[in-house]
Formats: sequence, structure tokens, C-alpha cells
Amino acid sequence: MSINRFGFAVALAAAALAGCAAPASETGPTPVITTDIPVEDHDHAEDHGVPAVTWDAATEEKVKVLAADLMGKFARPDLTDRAWFNALQPHMSADYQESAQYIDPGRIPVRQILSGPVLVREKGNPMSVTAEFRTNNGPWVLSLHRTGQEDPWLITRIAPKDS
Repeated sequence: MSINRFGFAVALAAAALAGCAAPASETGPTPVITTDIPVEDHDHAEDHGVPAVTWDAATEEKVKVLAADLMGKFARPDLTDRAWFNALQPHMSADYQESAQYIDPGRIPVRQILSGPVLVREKGNPMSVTAEFRTNNGPWVLSLHRTGQEDPWLITRIAPKDS
């Protein structure tokens, strides 16, 4: 593009943009528009739809009791498949139910819980926790998750720790 054509294009663009500008007013300042819509004062901890969930000493104690109970129900090789599943099913996430329905309790190598639970959780995450147990078959973990403060803790996994 030659300099003359470029200059013409710039001048044409400037003229077009000048037509979009508001005309200068000689009558005074622009009026301020007000509305009756209330303005909410949001602090920086806005939830954006995420439920407010906390972790405290009472939560920790409740989770320890629940995890110990659930691991005890898991280590029951003497139960029928149906009785074993029915005992744990109300405490299982939907995904874990899918896989747990095929577990034969007679083949679970855990027969005795020797110690635990020791809770391990990710810092700042009050919605998921792993309970570690020492068993006759070595260390096992039971993972729990909840979706809200008042929602139940559900099993998402029970397995040997190193698996």
C-alpha cells in the first residue's frame, strides 16, 4: 500500500469514528442517573454457589467413629454377599456401589482391625478424608467424601494402602 493510500485510509477511519462521538454540549454537565436497585456489599469470601463446609474437632471425632464402624462392617467375611452389601450400601457413594456389588466378602483378606483410624486429609479440603487402618493384612484405607456440611459422609474407596 502506498503512503498516499495509507494516509487516505487513516483519514477515512478518523472521519468515520468522529461521527460516532457524542456532540460537545454547551448546556452544562452531564446528568447523573440513579436507580433504586440496592447494591449488595460482597466480601472477598463470596461462595459462588459452593457450599460452606468446615472441619473442626467435632467433625474429626464423628468421622473417626464412622470410619471405624464402616471398616468393621467391611471386614466381615462371615456374611453373605447380600447381607454384607446391605450393611454398607447406605454409606456408599453411587460410584463405589457399582464396584462393591461384585465384592465377595469371603475373599476380603481383612479379618481383624488392629489399629486406627488415623485420618489423613488434604489441607483446606473439609469435604474428603482418608482413614488409615492397620489390619491383619497390612495397612488399608477407607476414603470418605461429603458434598456439604450437613450431608452424609460416603465411602468412595476401601483398599490396601499401597494399591
